[in-house]
Amino acid sequence: MNWLAHILNNIEIMQGYPLIAIEILIFVILLFFLSLTAFVLRRISRKYFYNKLIQLKDPHWNKAIKDTDVITTIGYLVLGFVFVFGVDFLLADSYPTITRIMSKVISVYFQISILILLNKMLGVLIIVNASNPHVPLKGILQFVKIFFNFFGILIILAFFIGKEPTYFISALGLIASILLIVFKDTILGLTASWQLAMNKMLYIGDWITMPQHNVDGEVSDISLTTVSVKNFDNTIISVPAYDLISNSFQNWKGMQESGARRIKRAMFIDIQSIKFLDNHMIDRLKKIELIKDYLMAKENELKEINAKHDVKSNMINGMGLTNIGTFRVYCEAYVKSRTFINLKFTAMVRQLPTSAQGLPLEIYCFANTTDWTLYEKYQSDIFDHLLAVMEEFDLNIFQEISGNLNNVVGKHTDE
Repeated sequence: MNWLAHILNNIEIMQGYPLIAIEILIFVILLFFLSLTAFVLRRISRKYFYNKLIQLKDPHWNKAIKDTDVITTIGYLVLGFVFVFGVDFLLADSYPTITRIMSKVISVYFQISILILLNKMLGVLIIVNASNPHVPLKGILQFVKIFFNFFGILIILAFFIGKEPTYFISALGLIASILLIVFKDTILGLTASWQLAMNKMLYIGDWITMPQHNVDGEVSDISLTTVSVKNFDNTIISVPAYDLISNSFQNWKGMQESGARRIKRAMFIDIQSIKFLDNHMIDRLKKIELIKDYLMAKENELKEINAKHDVKSNMINGMGLTNIGTFRVYCEAYVKSRTFINLKFTAMVRQLPTSAQGLPLEIYCFANTTDWTLYEKYQSDIFDHLLAVMEEFDLNIFQEISGNLNNVVGKHTDE
């Protein structure tokens, strides 16, 4: 490096500061080469290794390797060797103090790179085995990840300050007992925030609901100890981060990303209005386009079946159409005919167990929007129509006797 010092001494503006100038220049050159190498490695790994070399038969492994960017992490080790070469080439033995400091920094860098690489490799295993239905490998691998990170950081700190790792471990027992008492909420919040981040459970902008905290809105902030949620009534609720881990909450992010929102609501049919269809009602209902083909097909099918049985004197001996069954078919046909219903998802109409309120007939489908206003409009349109058309099937909706009706009945009784 004497040639570099000679050049700098010949520059008048640098006279009097050759050592500082050389150190600054060395630092700049190192940063330049490291940045250039990091850029090249990242570009090569993403454009060449992932697309050309890494083509495993199992798509889960391919996806896991790309998502964790593990190849780029291997490049960090290559970057470390470039760092070593740069220090040896630029410094050599001319600056022993700087060389010694740089050597220590390089050693710490290699340790950090190895720790990051282990994290990425465990991340690949976690992604691949996350959906294993037999063994909960995800939880086990996450524990191993925590173990490696904890002791890896201890080893790096011990090496950096020139102490044995046992020095930190022995002191941790005393420190931990004090910290658990004084910073209990902070530690719980930190742990919860880490778990939320690592498990990708929550992000700013997610719509979540927690009935126990009256939470129904979008996450506006995630801090160390609390998660702030702006409810749809514009109120802001701060929930302890640990409550999101210890209790359950509903995240609507999946619904928003799917582009569809579920409609799941039941109509309670008065059981006393359920009956068989007679020929007159069948002829009348055949005029409804949505169920005309269904009624004609069922009518022919029932004629063949009933011809074998004495159904004229007793309908129970044969088979017949009911108004509730025909109405259920109509409801399903009507729901599927709506343009705002996403038929890529389940769309059906089903009966639920009877109750004191009658027979629940549930509409189950998905609107092709996540916009709240449009969703409520579509849902209301469906039930407006079905409740209005129910009379055509001689069905009645169940309704509790109101106070006004009681007054009317009492008035007529008195008269």
